[in-house]
Amino acid sequence: MLGIEQKKGKDEELCGRMIAYAKILPSPDANGSESPFDDMIKNGLLALEGDFRQFSPKVPSRKAISDAVDDKLNHMLESMEAEGIELPANLDVEAMRERMKELSNMEVIPIPARIGSYSHEEDILAEEADIYYIGEFIGASQAHYCLTTLPIYYQAVYREQAKRQEMDFLNAALEEIEAGAFVDTDDLQNESEELFPKGVSLNTFVGDLGKLLNTRVIPFLLALENDSDYDVQVQQFFQFMKGYPNQKDVKRIDIALREIRTQRDSKIARQLLELSCQKLCAVYDEDAALAQKIAQDITELLK
Repeated sequence: MLGIEQKKGKDEELCGRMIAYAKILPSPDANGSESPFDDMIKNGLLALEGDFRQFSPKVPSRKAISDAVDDKLNHMLESMEAEGIELPANLDVEAMRERMKELSNMEVIPIPARIGSYSHEEDILAEEADIYYIGEFIGASQAHYCLTTLPIYYQAVYREQAKRQEMDFLNAALEEIEAGAFVDTDDLQNESEELFPKGVSLNTFVGDLGKLLNTRVIPFLLALENDSDYDVQVQQFFQFMKGYPNQKDVKRIDIALREIRTQRDSKIARQLLELSCQKLCAVYDEDAALAQKIAQDITELLK
């Protein structure tokens, strides 16, 4: 649309973090001129990034900005007067005050996005994000206008997708609850050749998920002797967890388990497995703050 090219990600499954960038060509009338965007351009690239997965920063009101400008300017004038410094005769204080307010209110980086510091296109494309290229622009002004509208649209679509996923999850949970019986941790601890009984899922599970993972799921999957058996049984785990809202967390457990099965002393894989299980439990217990903290720990571990 409008020449915007999606370089990475899927429109139908937005990840919540986006980067948009443009290539800036030299302006033919830029001889000696300056722009507030010049310092934001790195090696001919102007990039904007936003992360909508965790929080939305609060935007200060224009009145608050105006009051802050007045306070700062008044303090400066009082200090100059106290120190005996005279203002230039041709200085229009009120005009300067209005200009400062105008600059302070200029939405160079509108919330909830910020300017990205990237010097090469390869660095941008290496990021884990939905990435959009908006084209080449002569000078940065028009590129800025285009870039700053994308995060607003992206955030709206991302939240709409999240709402739809939540509705699908609730509808699936209601269907399973109406059709089947509840099971707790002890029901799933019985020794058997299968990881989970047929038809059992997280939607009808009412026990301790942490206990289930640590005393049943993880030991069972690690004890399987060959990869083909593991592939069969881990699919049962995926089926059990199908009602979990972020399937990337479930797949991360599979990745860690496969690494440990081949390299038992892999410290990073064991840490990843532990953190991933904790993240599942935090989300299951609806502890958003803990889930966010664990997500940050996982990001740091994988850097």
